[in-house]
Amino acid sequence: MTKPESEPGQTRGAEPAGGAGRGTEERLRPVQSMVSAVSAQTAAMMPAFALGALTVTMRDDLGISETRLGDAVAFFFLLAAVTSPHAGALTDRLGPRRSLHAATVLSAASVLVIAAVRSYWLLLVALAVGAIGLTIAGPGTKIMVAQGVPVHRHGLAFGIQTAAIPSSVLLAGLAVPTIGLTFGWRWAFAAAALVPLVGFALAPPYAARPGQTMRSEGATRGLSDIDYGPLNLIGLAAALGSAACTVMAAFFVLAVTEVGIDAGLAGYLLAAGSGLVIATRIGAGWLADRLARGHLKVVSAMLAFSTAGYLVVATGAPLLVSLGGILTLGLGWAWTGLTFHTVVRAYSDSPGAATGMVSGGLNVGGVVGPFVFGRLADGVSYGSGFVVMAGFALLAAVAADIGRRRLERMISG
Repeated sequence: MTKPESEPGQTRGAEPAGGAGRGTEERLRPVQSMVSAVSAQTAAMMPAFALGALTVTMRDDLGISETRLGDAVAFFFLLAAVTSPHAGALTDRLGPRRSLHAATVLSAASVLVIAAVRSYWLLLVALAVGAIGLTIAGPGTKIMVAQGVPVHRHGLAFGIQTAAIPSSVLLAGLAVPTIGLTFGWRWAFAAAALVPLVGFALAPPYAARPGQTMRSEGATRGLSDIDYGPLNLIGLAAALGSAACTVMAAFFVLAVTEVGIDAGLAGYLLAAGSGLVIATRIGAGWLADRLARGHLKVVSAMLAFSTAGYLVVATGAPLLVSLGGILTLGLGWAWTGLTFHTVVRAYSDSPGAATGMVSGGLNVGGVVGPFVFGRLADGVSYGSGFVVMAGFALLAAVAADIGRRRLERMISG
């Protein structure tokens, strides 16, 4: 099992100058790290999920069908997936602060451009800008948490950090009735630019760690010597699980309005489902700090149970679509914090490279899910699309369990 190098600032960050002020600043540093990371990650997901929620108000202006929405969201995650294998090592070199600064600037630019676009093709250009921001924010926010929060609080910290993703969906859902249906969808995207400003302003001054290396039993190993076997399986589970839950988040409002529910109420229902995800992720993170092992068992169980939720939504009954969608989000999208927590602990000396693999899987799922579902919803039915997503969730549960076994053998060996 690898042993992390002891470095100053790993859990407290850079040492501030001064006496009395130093203690106060150090006590606030973990909070500052968490707020900046949550803001940056929330902002990075806003272009895609705000588009999904607000399509009901945008479709006439930009000619967005279910297929075009699926293609747009898939394009966003495709570009992020293509660039993510290099993002982990890049953020390890840049350090968390510079990574978050770059990510938040790109995220703000993306939503502001979307607010001004007049065609579907320009919308894709704006999403491309946001996708690069997501690529950097993924591992960058994980390193911010890993360096800024004490190790014994990493479970809760990663639960809160990954709750940033459903937070973007929650804000997008609330934006439908409060801004989109009242002032127009352009104002909703313009308002979204406020979110990344918080991450930019509050990012603590952590620097990149010199010479990212791993120590194992007294030897020094390079990043190329990481055992990627378990990571590949965990990344596959992340891809399959992400394919299903990204569809639920991006198409929830359209699916609910398809069965006759008002768009404003649909937005509030999406916000409720996202709130449940946030609570579940934070609760799972809190529990992870109290359990020495078995985190991926919980991940596998969540994905397996969420399969039933997708099948309930596939019935097309208004009440079942609403309740099933909320419960599916709560279970089927609550596992990412535990996954990142497990990976950071197992690959503690190269968190950017390791979490970059998992983030890449999440991005690949974000491509496949919306692309497949958009065509099924347009050409066949919403129900058939959700049945396929149920299959993705079940396969993700199997991959997570196999990855857990491989990881346990790696650690014990």
